[in-house]
Amino acid sequence: MKLLVIDSDRDLVEMLTSWLKTLGYEVYRAYNSERARSEWLEQRPDLVIIDPMLKGGDVLSMCRDLSIKHDALILVVTDGKDVQDEVRCLESGADDYLRKPFFPSQLLARIRAVSRRARSTLERRPSSIVTVGPICVDSLHNEVKVHGNPVRLTPTESKLLHLLAINANDVCTANQIVTHVWGYDGDGDACLIKAHIRHLRQKIEPQPSNPHYILTVPGVGYTLIRRNEEPLEKVQEERPLRVLSV
Repeated sequence: MKLLVIDSDRDLVEMLTSWLKTLGYEVYRAYNSERARSEWLEQRPDLVIIDPMLKGGDVLSMCRDLSIKHDALILVVTDGKDVQDEVRCLESGADDYLRKPFFPSQLLARIRAVSRRARSTLERRPSSIVTVGPICVDSLHNEVKVHGNPVRLTPTESKLLHLLAINANDVCTANQIVTHVWGYDGDGDACLIKAHIRHLRQKIEPQPSNPHYILTVPGVGYTLIRRNEEPLEKVQEERPLRVLSV
């Protein structure tokens, strides 16, 4: 697996690069935005580990722009303490978030988790396309079409929407979502899930603030409604929502 470590802290970058190489990863590094762009496009990494506080402009916008040319998983590593910083990063397309300071084992666990997610997406090739009403989800190519209009998704968004699509009209709980999408066990991270659900809605909903397809079931989880533009009340009468069994 090819990694790109981007941080203005040279000592941290050198330490992580040396350590990750001993674990068998192919690692490249950058200390500023200009070098990050060059390495991203030249080396085409599988996963980018980046601090959004990097000097040289809007780092998250840079990641979005570079992902158009070469899509990569993005792990944000920062010393930001505000929860809104985490939400902002996840809503901007990051696949995971880790606060500094951290133990090496924590970083390794995150890398392995997003790697499993990427492999799982590729392994679903035979059933990667799922159609739910006007929504067609292609988890292999991280794309969705709504009424035939294509929308590009991040790998995390693709995995999340694919889970909701294959369980259309059933409620996926927070724990089930986190286990499927991030590979973690235990309690679901409500903030993490909410951020990605909001980002998905911004991409596929006619009115994101008044969702038509991805609905919240308070205290339980989320569901993707199977519908062909019928009124929501009619759909719910035809088939009541049920929670997936664990």
